[in-house]
Amino acid sequence: AVSTPRGSSFEDARMTLEEVEAALSKGTVIFSAIGAHVPKLARATLACTDASALPNALNMYVTAAGKRTSAPPHTDRQDVIVAQTQGRKHWRVYSPPDPTLRPQADAFARGKGDDNLPLHQLENMGCKLLVDAVLNPGDVLFIPAGFPHTTDTIASSSEEEKEDTSIHLTFNFDS
Repeated sequence: AVSTPRGSSFEDARMTLEEVEAALSKGTVIFSAIGAHVPKLARATLACTDASALPNALNMYVTAAGKRTSAPPHTDRQDVIVAQTQGRKHWRVYSPPDPTLRPQADAFARGKGDDNLPLHQLENMGCKLLVDAVLNPGDVLFIPAGFPHTTDTIASSSEEEKEDTSIHLTFNFDS
């Protein structure tokens, strides 16, 4: 874990700028349920609920440029809509693994906890690469529940300009 919860209130648990910067050097900093704490983001979360008639939550992911793996392959329980707001992030989305290979595995929590979903084994697990794209600010991506995905912030070698920190919002829909 990048940050260990502390204190008994939201104020006590708040990370300092120095803690966020230190965490960024290690990987992605996740601000879970940020839509419940930032009024402008709360409006976006409520608008999604109104438009879809589905409960949803909003998380924010901040990743420094140059991270080979900002999120290892995993699946989610929710359908997600990703909105890239700053910097760039490379996304790869795969078809779900063959459930007969690991019938006891939770299809919606692969690559989490004790489950292993290594990138180099996805094809052997029946996964096919469906999306291989770099999201730029303003780009949006839909990932269905149970579809493995992974990200990085490695720029191509032809990029000459300095890359910005990547920030994306993920709307999680309980469908």
